[in-house]
Amino acid sequence: TEVEGLVADVWREVLGVDGIGAHDDFFALGGHSLLATRVVARLRAAIDLAVPLRTLFTHRTVAVFAQAVEAALVAEIDSLSEAAAVELLAAQDALEGNRPTS
Repeated sequence: TEVEGLVADVWREVLGVDGIGAHDDFFALGGHSLLATRVVARLRAAIDLAVPLRTLFTHRTVAVFAQAVEAALVAEIDSLSEAAAVELLAAQDALEGNRPTS
């Protein structure tokens, strides 16, 4: 997937290792907690998504970590969609002269 490719690219940069495959383990490739922090920071910069550091510790391969990142992206999109819907309803109510009843 596209996210798998992004994860592999970030791992290559952070670990300085070429030829990273979908089933390679971050920690077996020489990763450690400080490098995991760099991975998370680079992903945040690349796709504007805050992936919890613990996710890399529990999802240690490119493929599994990428799935977790994709799930986080979907959750982020869903939450933004709900927030956008609430904002639109509030704007519509304001235009119609309705006031919130909370």
